[in-house]
Amino acid sequence: MSKRLLSLVAALALAGCASMAPKYERPAAPVAAGFANDATPSGARAAHDIEWQSYFADERLKRLIEVALKNNRDLRVAVLNIEQARATYGIRRADQWPTVNLGAAGTRGPSATTGNISTLYTVGLQVTAYELDLFGRVRSLSDAALA
Repeated sequence: MSKRLLSLVAALALAGCASMAPKYERPAAPVAAGFANDATPSGARAAHDIEWQSYFADERLKRLIEVALKNNRDLRVAVLNIEQARATYGIRRADQWPTVNLGAAGTRGPSATTGNISTLYTVGLQVTAYELDLFGRVRSLSDAALA
């Protein structure tokens, strides 16, 4: 009986090592290696090197553009989306490990029946919310949150 049980446990342990998730390979993007007209004339500065403030002479317009750039909602939303994705990845990654709680308590007081002083100590260890990742589901969810 114990040989059968041991064989069953060994088979289940080996089955837990197998991953059912397919290997993802990113396809090559159909993008050219360089921009066709990226050469700048000799002695000239590239457009991205020129500061935008030099294009405008009006100080009010410059201040208005600075305020618009600081309050750009699209940029704020993009930054918040990045932070949300990082938090989601952290949560999914934490699901791979068990949650462990450790607690200790002590009480001292007179007994209600005898009147003697009694001391009671309790220590507890609790492991909760752990899912065995037999077929790679939790790891795949973590990888999907990173993508």
